Amino acid sequence: MASLTRAPLRDRSKILFGNADRLEVAIAVARSASGVVHAQGLGHELDITPPRVRAQLLAFVEAGVMRQLGRVGSTVDYERVDGPFWEAVEVLAVAWSAE
Repeated sequence: MASLTRAPLRDRSKILFGNADRLEVAIAVARSASGVVHAQGLGHELDITPPRVRAQLLAFVEAGVMRQLGRVGSTVDYERVDGPFWEAVEVLAVAWSAE
């Protein structure tokens, strides 16, 4: 996750979004090549438990920036809806990494 250390990112996420995981999960979704993710994969990548990741994915669905696809076995896939939120997340990640 760029060169921004995890603690400051989580602190800013808590202040900005009211949740320490939200920005970290959003950056991972924004940087996903296919835009299709699932909680287990992101949880492993970010070292965050899948239920905590899933909570963020569901918040993104509720906000309309992701959509829930379907269940494949025991995994539920989510798809990023392209738009300005993901661009803003990437801009934040890059800008905050430069500090």
